[in-house]
Amino acid sequence: MVADGGRGAQGEKQVLVLGLDGAGKSSMLQGLTGSGTCLCRMSLNTPACQLDFLEIGGGEDLRRYWAEYLRRTHVLVYVVDSSDRRRLPLAKDELHRLLRAEGQLPVLVLGNKQDKPDAVSVPELREALSLGGVGGERRLYLMAAQLGADGFHAPCSLQAVQDLLLQLV
Repeated sequence: MVADGGRGAQGEKQVLVLGLDGAGKSSMLQGLTGSGTCLCRMSLNTPACQLDFLEIGGGEDLRRYWAEYLRRTHVLVYVVDSSDRRRLPLAKDELHRLLRAEGQLPVLVLGNKQDKPDAVSVPELREALSLGGVGGERRLYLMAAQLGADGFHAPCSLQAVQDLLLQLV
């Protein structure tokens, strides 16, 4: 058994990227890793470690398998389409199902598509996803994000997202 509880070799940390279909997971990964290709697995090499990103599709037929990937994961990135108000309750339900399945896993929720005119604000998203009630020892962060003409952006910077992921692993 590996010393880190079976979640990967030393220096390699798995980041699981989930969210409903159409939330922007692939675009976020392409921007974060600098890869121009759309793959379900990408890596980001940093001086501290290698972050291996695994994206699982968000279609209804795939969501039932999400929890099976959590035990091999160091950080969960959950991408939400901030402009799809109609599906926010479903995004909330799926997120809370994952939170119950793995009680200590650090989570970064990315409120994506903040550039859309009908996007909910970060405080509205926190309420819509019922994140205020998520307490205990869990490290949970909510950040705004958008995909601009030159790639993925978090208003506080792409570097801030990378730095936070490194802190969480």
